[in-house]
Amino acid sequence: MKISYQPIEVEANKLIAELDGYWLENDIWDINSPIFDKYRPEKLHKKTSVINFSKLSSGVKEEIKYFLMINITSQKMSLNLAIHYGLHLSRFSRFVKTHYPKMLSLTEVSPEKLKRQWTTYLISEGAKINKAGKLSNSYYESMVNQLIKIVFDFYDTRNEFEKDIWDCRKIPGARIGITNTGFLLDFLKIPMQFRDLAKRYLKVRIVSRSWDQCYIDLQSLKLFFTFFVKNYPSITTLTDLNRNDFENYLAWFKNYTKGMEKTHIAYFVSLKLFISYIQMADYPEAPVKDISKLIFDEDFPKKKIKADENIKYIPEGVIIQLEKNFSKIEPADCIPIVILLRISGWRISDILNLKYNECLQKTSQGWYLCGDIVKTEVMGHRIPITDEVAAIVKVLIEEVKQKSTKQNNPHKLLFVRLKGRRIGKPPIRSYIIDALNRLANKYEIVDDQGKIFKFANHAFRHTKAMELINNGMNLLHVQKWMAHASPEMTLRYARILDTTMRKSWEEVARQGIFKIDDTGNIKKIDISDIENENVIEWEYIRYNLDAVRMPLGYCMKPKKQECHTQLNPCLTCRNLCTTAEFIPQYEFEICETKALIERGKMQNRTVWVEKNQALLEKYETVLEVLKTGCLYHKAGKKGREFVGEERKNDSF
Repeated sequence: MKISYQPIEVEANKLIAELDGYWLENDIWDINSPIFDKYRPEKLHKKTSVINFSKLSSGVKEEIKYFLMINITSQKMSLNLAIHYGLHLSRFSRFVKTHYPKMLSLTEVSPEKLKRQWTTYLISEGAKINKAGKLSNSYYESMVNQLIKIVFDFYDTRNEFEKDIWDCRKIPGARIGITNTGFLLDFLKIPMQFRDLAKRYLKVRIVSRSWDQCYIDLQSLKLFFTFFVKNYPSITTLTDLNRNDFENYLAWFKNYTKGMEKTHIAYFVSLKLFISYIQMADYPEAPVKDISKLIFDEDFPKKKIKADENIKYIPEGVIIQLEKNFSKIEPADCIPIVILLRISGWRISDILNLKYNECLQKTSQGWYLCGDIVKTEVMGHRIPITDEVAAIVKVLIEEVKQKSTKQNNPHKLLFVRLKGRRIGKPPIRSYIIDALNRLANKYEIVDDQGKIFKFANHAFRHTKAMELINNGMNLLHVQKWMAHASPEMTLRYARILDTTMRKSWEEVARQGIFKIDDTGNIKKIDISDIENENVIEWEYIRYNLDAVRMPLGYCMKPKKQECHTQLNPCLTCRNLCTTAEFIPQYEFEICETKALIERGKMQNRTVWVEKNQALLEKYETVLEVLKTGCLYHKAGKKGREFVGEERKNDSF
């Protein structure tokens, strides 16, 4: 059915009413006029400061004015861009007069025909074509494409479900994420005889599934219906669909999606759900044969399980390089986003969805980052953060609060575009990852093989999960931190850690493994002589963890984790009371510790030296007090006996 966009008088009057005042009365808009004060940038790039509509015919003139006004006032278009478009109006006026001298509205011609004729006209006027066969200057086409959409949408007052292209932002209940860049569902490529059926099905899906899933549904139906119309041109319904028909489609579909395993599975699952639903809902077009006799389980390809070691994470060496260059990330507004990705392990969509009025919480235990994890539907999820990160978030909150209004930030987003086409929305996901990869190229951030590292937003999530496990966090707590729906994903990170540990150890082994024998001499270990995996693991631990010998065993904490009681618990305890009679013992311990420090320096074991140096300072502090003839007791006299009023109240 062809839809006429010829504007009726009522709709045309509505458009003129929207333009009332300065916008309607003036055919030359002066950008220096006070009406533009709130939209004017600090610097205008163009020398001209006017937009001239005088050469446009009546009717078309008002539509173009409306197009520019609605974009300028909503701040979806900068004044610089509006002026740039204005420079092309005389050319567009000549185009209209050449092809449609009596045109009163752009809607007198179909959008596709108007776009095609405009492009042809530009080429005839000498517009340059690039190697891809497109216009070199995209501004010409971009202006008219946007103009047509705005004007045609204004006049098209039909219910969204009646249209062939749905703008899901206009459908109540449609599930479109704030970070989404897509929002249209285009049914024009669905064969006409099945278009209403596809619309009826998607009308149900759009309010129960995400836009992304509905887009997959639509693409799946487009392939399915197009195949059947091409091979069975007389069919107008699916009632007689049989297994043989479906096998023909399956053979074509497998070849079409060859090399696209994820797409193949997603489209096939979507198609099965479609047939199952229209049968359960008793659609008159539904196949008579039950779905179990049309689609078999063996039709579905076995999903390849991604090997644990293929899960992309960011190596520690790359993390160190990144942290050194944090301040050099450009644009600078990406820096706090990357910091939160790094410390939280959340998905980029969840970081961009943070609300400035809810994202930071202070408790008696410290600061928390709070937000919604959309994928697993964990609302109000929170994780602990340091005071330093909380300080950064507080600055961001204050800054965005001052600049936000109901118009430019209706969702109270922490990371938001306050003007331009994405006004009220966060930056697109690729904006952040592109900034990181530019940084990697510019400052040569390389992996273990010396190749420029290629960042991916989700790699921060994998990296954080591995760090939490590596630092000894309970798997159940890691699952809760990451908001995993099940423990299976969390366990994969634990397996990755085992594999990574082995590879790291082997890398060290290539350079030679050394250990200290009982006499204190250095001994090299030949990797080929090691057959016992437990020995291999122990040597890795000795290399990467503290592995400090304690009276009853070894302390296995990571080197990065501090422990005040690791070397000698009593020295940090307030209940230790020492007298002068222990001076010889302290002198002996000091002598032994100094020997350990010297041995550590010879072997270049920095952590060992640092730990023993700290212990030496504690010994010397106590000894200094004892040599003055005083007791050493952190708790003091009050910790040893009752004093003052306490003596009077003592009932013993």
